[in-house]
Amino acid sequence: MKPARRMAPEAESAPDVAAGPPVPLTTTRAALLVGGTDRVFREVLRDLMTMASQLQELRAGLARHLGVSEPEYRVFLAVAQLQGARGVSISAVARHLGVSGAFVTMIVQRLVRAGKVQKTPSRIDRRGVLLTLTARGRAAITGFARHPQMVNDELFRDLDEKEFRLLADIVRRIVAGGERAILLRRVDQLGQRDGKTGGAWRERESNGNR
Repeated sequence: MKPARRMAPEAESAPDVAAGPPVPLTTTRAALLVGGTDRVFREVLRDLMTMASQLQELRAGLARHLGVSEPEYRVFLAVAQLQGARGVSISAVARHLGVSGAFVTMIVQRLVRAGKVQKTPSRIDRRGVLLTLTARGRAAITGFARHPQMVNDELFRDLDEKEFRLLADIVRRIVAGGERAILLRRVDQLGQRDGKTGGAWRERESNGNR
């Protein structure tokens, strides 16, 4: 009599999804449901979270290499990229980064003390200032350039030009969707405090089905 065949370790440890209780879908949009399930959608979200964590780690490492904090790194690069021939305003940097002007002002003060950024009065608005890199700042970013180049080249190595353009468009749309979702969630939370649990979400779903 032949001994019973042992199952592969993967098969032994794999969860029996079919035998478990039903779990509500995490999305109701038909375009996001592959084969009627949200499994692929959840995998995409998981991968996006992993990617976000990777980007945070990479940016933090680049900031340390440049000798600045992560917020300083973001503002420093924004000034370098936006300054042009005359300099860039604090409000323009804030819009570019999606942060407040007060945040940029605080970080700029640190970069000024470090000798990497300088402020000059604006000729158009005497109350405002324009930001530019100092000679030390320009030398720092020139000597540092190969490090983000190496990281980004490897990060996107598997994409060709067409795929990269498509990715850029998709990411912009997802970011815009994230902003709408955050706003909708805040409205829904306000509704819950008023005893209207889930009202905003139901209204949004109702409007979408009209």
